[in-house]
Amino acid sequence: MLGHTAKRVYRNSELPLWYRRALCAWERRFKPEEISYGRKLYKLGVVRDLELESDEAVVCAKMPDGNEPYCVVDFSGDEFTYRGSQSDDFLTAALTVAGFYEIEELVADIAALPEFADFNWEFSQTSEEPPANAAEAEPAGGADVPSTHESVSAEAVKNMEPEEAVPPMELLLKFSSRRRGLSFCAHWIMRDGKKRKAFGDNCLPVDSLSSAECENLIRLATFARRSGFKYESEMYVLSEISKIPIFLSSELPRWKRYFTIKKDRLVDLLKLGERRVQLRPSAKSVSGDSADFDVEWAPCIGDESIDASELGKLVGGASSVRIIPDYGIVRVSSADSQFVRNVEQSRDFGFAGGKIPRYMLLSLSDFGARITLGADLKKWMDSLLRKTEAACEELPEFLRRYQRLGVNWAMNLFSHDCNAMIADEMGLGKTIQTLTLIDIISREPGALNKFLVVCPASVIPVWVSETKKFFPNIKTGILSSNANFDGAPLWISSYTQLRRNRQLVENNKFDLAVLDEAQFIKNPDAKTTVACMSISARRKIALTGTPVENKLLDLWTSFRWLMPGLMGQRKTFERAAANDASVVDDVRRQVAPFVLRRLKSEVERELPEKVNVDLLCPMNEQQKSEYNKLLLQARRELEGSLAPGDAGARFTVLSLLTRLRQAACDAALLPWIGPEGASEPGGKISVLLDRVDELYQGGKKVLIFSQFTKFLNLAKTYLSERVGSERIFDLTGSTRDRSQPVEAFQNTEGSALMLVSLRAGGTGITLTSADYVFLADPWWNPAVEEQAIDRVHRIGRKGDVFVYRMFAEDSVEDKVRKLQMRKRKMFDDLVGGLSDVSDRAKFIETIADILS
Repeated sequence: MLGHTAKRVYRNSELPLWYRRALCAWERRFKPEEISYGRKLYKLGVVRDLELESDEAVVCAKMPDGNEPYCVVDFSGDEFTYRGSQSDDFLTAALTVAGFYEIEELVADIAALPEFADFNWEFSQTSEEPPANAAEAEPAGGADVPSTHESVSAEAVKNMEPEEAVPPMELLLKFSSRRRGLSFCAHWIMRDGKKRKAFGDNCLPVDSLSSAECENLIRLATFARRSGFKYESEMYVLSEISKIPIFLSSELPRWKRYFTIKKDRLVDLLKLGERRVQLRPSAKSVSGDSADFDVEWAPCIGDESIDASELGKLVGGASSVRIIPDYGIVRVSSADSQFVRNVEQSRDFGFAGGKIPRYMLLSLSDFGARITLGADLKKWMDSLLRKTEAACEELPEFLRRYQRLGVNWAMNLFSHDCNAMIADEMGLGKTIQTLTLIDIISREPGALNKFLVVCPASVIPVWVSETKKFFPNIKTGILSSNANFDGAPLWISSYTQLRRNRQLVENNKFDLAVLDEAQFIKNPDAKTTVACMSISARRKIALTGTPVENKLLDLWTSFRWLMPGLMGQRKTFERAAANDASVVDDVRRQVAPFVLRRLKSEVERELPEKVNVDLLCPMNEQQKSEYNKLLLQARRELEGSLAPGDAGARFTVLSLLTRLRQAACDAALLPWIGPEGASEPGGKISVLLDRVDELYQGGKKVLIFSQFTKFLNLAKTYLSERVGSERIFDLTGSTRDRSQPVEAFQNTEGSALMLVSLRAGGTGITLTSADYVFLADPWWNPAVEEQAIDRVHRIGRKGDVFVYRMFAEDSVEDKVRKLQMRKRKMFDDLVGGLSDVSDRAKFIETIADILS
C-alpha cells in the first residue's frame, strides 16, 4: 500500500455527491499521457491538500523539484472544467487527474469505516451549515478505483426516490485465471434476469441504483483495494502472484456474503500455489555439422507436459514465478532459470548460425548430468574424456614418455574440435611438444600448412633454435610488417609485433595458432589481448607454466581465446568469482578436460630435486638506521594520509616500501647515500661474498638473481675484487644480445658467475650448467621466482640444484616472505587443483601487514 499525506477537507453531507462524481467518466476528458503522468503523481504522493466544495475541488501539490502548483476543478451539472496556477497545460491536466484519484480514494476509505456502515449514500440537499472545522482525514492507502461511463447530476440525484422496498440487485463477480493474474468482472443481475456491466462502457447508470446498491459497489471497491486488486481495462486484476492463493482460500469466502461469485474452471488451480516446472532438456546434433549441437526443451509439471514455447516466458523476466492459466501458478527454480539463460546465451558468442559447439556440452550440461544426450553426443563425450596412452602415429624418438602423452592428448582434443592448454611446469618441454604437433598437422590431408606462434620477444630465439634442432624440415619466419606468409609454414611473432601487424594476421587463416606464455593476455581489455582474439585458426593451443598469476580472470581470458563461451560471460564470471566460493570447483571441472598440467616430480624421476635454503642476513648499523627512518615514515603515511581512493597516497606508501626493500639489501642502493656514502658492505653482500667465494673456488657455477640492477652492479664490484672479473657475466634489461652471455656461461669450463635481473632472465633462457642459485631479494609473486629458478632446474640438468633465498633479518622481507608463501599456496591450489588465487586482498590490509 502507498502511504499518502494529503490533507482532505470535505463535508460528510456531500460525500454521496463526490462519490457519484468519482464514478463518472472523468477519464474521457484527458489524453492517455496525461492519465499516465497523473497516476504517477498520485502514487508519488505529491498532492498535499484536497479541499472539496459542492461545486469545486481545489488540489494543491508539492513537486519533487520543490515547485508547488495547484489546480481548481469547477463542476456545473454533469460537466467540469479545470484550471491551474501554471502555464503548463500538461502539468495542470496531470495534476487534475491526480486529484480525481485522491477523490476516488477518499470515498473508498470513508465507505470502509465502521461509523459509516449505515450511512445513506443517496445524495440529498441539506440546510445544515458545515461545522467550523470541516472534516479532515488522512488516507490509508492508494489504489485505482474504477469509474463508470455514465454520469449523474446533483439535480438528478436529489430527485431520486428511496427504493428500500425493492430488494437490491445482486452484484455478480466472475473470476478468471489470466497470465497477468487473478481477475474478475462485475455485473448487475437485473430483475428481469439479464446482466449489465457494473463498470466500464455501457454499464448500468449510477442514477438507476438504490442506496444499498451504491453501498455494495463502494464495498466492492474497498474490498478489492485491500486485497491488492487494481482496476484496469474494465476489470479488477490481482497481479501479485503470492497473494492469490491466500485470497482464494481466506478472503474470497467473506466476499460471498455480499456478492455472487462465479469462477472459471482454471481458477482453482491457482489455489494450489506454486507448482515446480521440470525442464527435461535434451541435446541433439545439428544435421550436417558434426561439431555443433542444439538443445530441445520439454518442460513438465509432474507427468503433465507444458508447451515448450512457454519456457521463454517463464525464465525471461526478473521473477521465475508465472501464471500459465492451464497449469496455475508455476515456478522455475533460480538455478534452472540461470541454466536456461546460460544455454540460450551460448548462442551469442559469434558461433555460425547460432549453433552451439560441442565443447560447450561439458560446461552447460555438467558433463551430461543436466541434459539428456543423444547417442552420438554421448559417444563423442565418452571418447573425449577417455584417457588413452596410444600414440596417434609414430612419434619422434627424442620425445620422453610424458611428452608423447601430451602430444596424443592434444591431438585427441583436436580430433573432437576442441582446443588445448598445456600448463606443464617450467622445463618439461612445452615447446618441443608443440613443434611435434605442428609437424603432425602439417602432414594431414587438406592442411593449409600455415602455423603461427606468438610469444615474448625474448623467447623467439628459443623457438627458432628448437625448430632447427628437432625439426629441421620446418622452415620458420619472423613476423614483421613486410612478412610474406607464403615464405615459410611456421611464423613466429612477438606479442608487440602481433599488435602492430594485426591486420596482416587477420587476413590469414592458420592450421594451428599458439600462444606461448599465454598469461600475456591475462588482461581482457589490453590491446595485445584484442589482437590475439583476431587470430583465425582451425586449432589453437595455449602454453603457460602459470595459467593464473593473480586472479581467476587470467584463466577466463585464456579460454575466451581458446574456446569462446566455455566459461560464460565475463560479467557473470567476475561476479561469481567475487561472491561465490564454489566457483573454483565449477571452473576446475569445466576446464579440466582441456588443461594438461604435469609437475617435474610426477613425470621425471631422474630430474634432481631442488634444495631450498633460507639465508637470514643481518643488517649493518647504517642499514638499520636508514631502514628504521623509512619504516616510521611509511607507517605515518599509511595511518595518516592513506584515504580511500587516494592514488597519490598509495603511490607514496609503495615508493617508501621500495626504499625499505632497497635498504634491506644495501644502504648503497638508497639515492641519498649511494656507493660512495656506504660505510661498509651491507649484510647481504657480506654473506654473498663468503658463500660465493667458497663455491667459486670449488669450481661451481653460480647464478645471482635480483630485481635491483644497482644491487647486481654493487655485487659485481665486490665479487670482482674477490675472484676477478673474467668469469663474471651479466644479463639485465640493457643486455642487447641475451644469447651471448648465456652461451658463454653455459660453455665455460669450471667455475663461473652470472648476475641476472629477475625480470630479464626469468623467461626464455636455459642455464642448466648452474649448480647454485641465489635470490638476493624476495619477489612479490612466487611464480616469477619459480620461473627464474627453472632456468636452471630443467630437463637436461644433471646434479642437484641448491636455491638460496636471502632475507634481511627483522625487515619487510620477512613479511614479504610470509605474503609470498600465502600466494604460493593459493597458486599451487589453483594450478594443481585449479583453485582461486585472486583472494582480492585489500591494499591497506596488505601494506599494514607488511609494515607491522
